Amino acid sequence: MKTRLCILVPAIVIAGPWSGNAMSASAPLPTLPLQHDIWITGTVQRGSGEYAPGDYTTIMLDRPSTSPCNDKVVSDILLGEGGRPAPTLLLPYLNQRVTVKGRVTCPDTGIQFTPQPDVVFPVW
Repeated sequence: MKTRLCILVPAIVIAGPWSGNAMSASAPLPTLPLQHDIWITGTVQRGSGEYAPGDYTTIMLDRPSTSPCNDKVVSDILLGEGGRPAPTLLLPYLNQRVTVKGRVTCPDTGIQFTPQPDVVFPVW
């Protein structure tokens, strides 16, 4: 009996940190910087009317981040210029995964990313 107990106790102690309950706490998501040039990687998509009326493009981020505008988790960001959507922004890269340089802004409509169309690189 003592032999079994000596084997079980160390096994429980070793397995404890790797159990599902111990791993439930995850690292917080990074917050996108506001009004600073940053690089974002994601897939360029056509908007579905969720973020603005009419025709526009968005970028579906590879990894979700926290919005600097309202501290909510974002995975899809409206592409725009000067606070309004720009339907043709990055349209040549539609449905492609790209990395692009630009700035995050917080217009009245929510979070927006203003990319620099000259600094876009397809990612395969």
